[in-house]
Amino acid sequence: MAKCDLSIVLEKDADFIYDGGGTIRGKVRVDVDQNVKCNGLEVESGWKTHGRGNVATGNFTSVTLFEGEWVGGQVVEYPFELPVGDWPPSYHGHYLNIDHCIDARVKIPWGFDPKASVPFLMRPTCGPEAAVSEKSTKAGAFVATFVGVFMLIWCSGFLFFMAQNPLSLVCVGIFPLLFLGGYAVKVWLPKYLLGEVTCELSQTVVTPGDSVSGELVVRPRKNVNVNAITIDFQAREVCVSGSGSNKTTHKHVFFEQAIELEKATTLQAGQERRFPISFALPSDAPYSIELPSNRLVWATTMRIDIPRWPDWTKEIALQVLPSGEPLDPSARPQATLRGTDAPSSLASEGEITFAETANYLWSARENPDQLEALVDAVTGLSFRLEAFIERRLLYAGTEDPHLFKGGYAVWAHFGEPPLPLVLYVPQELGDEFEQLGRDRWIGQGTVVGWDRRHQRLQIKLETR
Repeated sequence: MAKCDLSIVLEKDADFIYDGGGTIRGKVRVDVDQNVKCNGLEVESGWKTHGRGNVATGNFTSVTLFEGEWVGGQVVEYPFELPVGDWPPSYHGHYLNIDHCIDARVKIPWGFDPKASVPFLMRPTCGPEAAVSEKSTKAGAFVATFVGVFMLIWCSGFLFFMAQNPLSLVCVGIFPLLFLGGYAVKVWLPKYLLGEVTCELSQTVVTPGDSVSGELVVRPRKNVNVNAITIDFQAREVCVSGSGSNKTTHKHVFFEQAIELEKATTLQAGQERRFPISFALPSDAPYSIELPSNRLVWATTMRIDIPRWPDWTKEIALQVLPSGEPLDPSARPQATLRGTDAPSSLASEGEITFAETANYLWSARENPDQLEALVDAVTGLSFRLEAFIERRLLYAGTEDPHLFKGGYAVWAHFGEPPLPLVLYVPQELGDEFEQLGRDRWIGQGTVVGWDRRHQRLQIKLETR
């Protein structure tokens, strides 16, 4: 049983956006239940991901605020001042969420360590050099080394088995044949008609709002009918959960723009055709992010659609990074971006938000008639909401009409006010909630009623 309780109070309000590389101040409050020896009250700034992918974390600075003994009934506060990390930025999307946080922990000998954590929002002020992940370079080198070693082992094994038994060539050789078959469909067949197609962009490292230009040049070897020549400009979250045979990759496209360079036409043999490329990034485009098991990717895919023939395609990755220039104080901070398919606030302009709904219900919690009227008024409405997970619900059974087939229910609460909630979780979100633990969840849900026995608002979660 804990001998003291921790809480963290930041100097700024919860919606304040901290600049990367800046300073965050606050205090840790300790409410002591009984005499306790403290081997160290530590506080640190860091970040962590939550959502569908495996959790990734990072710490920047840790300091020890106190060592010694506390007396039961004592309430003490310790101010702190910590640097805010430069990267990655705060991000709230569909599968991927990144939060910066202040964590506090008391080391108690022969006992459980009380902990507390408070998230905060950060927008980067660094330049593109600081934002480029070293992991990308290291990962690329690792993949190249792995492929090289694999090919060396495979070639050695191939020669060995062929020397022992030439018939083994059939078994061992099937793999390169499959590889060559795929390569032929992807590269050789389109090239047979189109010749060498070149496609270049003026820049692949950009900042939000930048314009990107380029050119696609084709000189076909034969007369070729094409359905269209297009560019698919896309941003997506890529999150990996599990590992080994249980590894699952989750992808969600949150921005997509199709650009048609040419309608159906015939490309004449030997005649060079040039197609200028031009498109602009959204001014509030989230940055490219490369973290273990969690990525945010921007890319363009060029396609020459050839009827009844393999299409020519080429993907060029873009890195959307901060410019490092002074931030415009009036600009909407990156930290609040949630992907372009999600509302930037908890509701559209002119509509009631879940925060407003929670305030009304919280105010009426002692008045059953008013509470029932309010619940009736919002039942059936869909909200973008955030909830802090408490625990998986045990009392809900198959007789609960709101329970999803194969899903379950959890207790949770809203942030401010701390309105108690029952979240009905569909089976598709099961893995996400298992990984969340007692973390914060952000998503879409529909109000379906009020749990009178436990005084909680019932919400069925939605999947996209």
